[in-house]
Amino acid sequence: MKSNPTKCKELIIRKKSCTEIFPVVAGIPQTPSIVLLGVTFQEDSRFTIHVYEKLKKANKCLFILRSLRKEGYNQKEIDHLFTTLVLPNITYAVSVYGASKPELAKIEYFLRRCHKRKYISKEIRVQELLEKQDRKLFSKVRQIEQHPLRNLLPKKKVNRYELRNKFSNFPKINTDRFKNSYINRLIFKYNLVL
Repeated sequence: MKSNPTKCKELIIRKKSCTEIFPVVAGIPQTPSIVLLGVTFQEDSRFTIHVYEKLKKANKCLFILRSLRKEGYNQKEIDHLFTTLVLPNITYAVSVYGASKPELAKIEYFLRRCHKRKYISKEIRVQELLEKQDRKLFSKVRQIEQHPLRNLLPKKKVNRYELRNKFSNFPKINTDRFKNSYINRLIFKYNLVL
């Protein structure tokens, strides 16, 4: 496949401490963020831009709900419109950015505000949305034999030795972000295996 350098962008993902300037490759411009399949990736591995854009879009939908409520729509209809117009903006790719607690906190605040202002009659928790999306993605991966994520998912152990003095070793985890990544959420929080 031939690439077109005029349509390409380079995103360099780096740690906070890295200040090294990398040379431009073959005239391809470097960018601090890039949108790929509707998800905005940033050079600092955060998703603040993505969450900001999705919440901005969801806020625009709230204007529609507010206008329809003035027209006489009842709460049941407003709830249905909230789940079909607003929630998809938030839940799209939540499994990708679900490891970042600050972004989830912003969404949690937005959902609480929506409940307080009666855009939705029952309170919705972002952790419940995250778990629902994780389980949905996991079931899709289980069904498709050639799915790219299938090799990353934990396999069921064949033998079950229960030695008195041996305990299972979990992988060494240094950061909360890694601990809360999709694969680790499946293993440690939901106890799901292939």
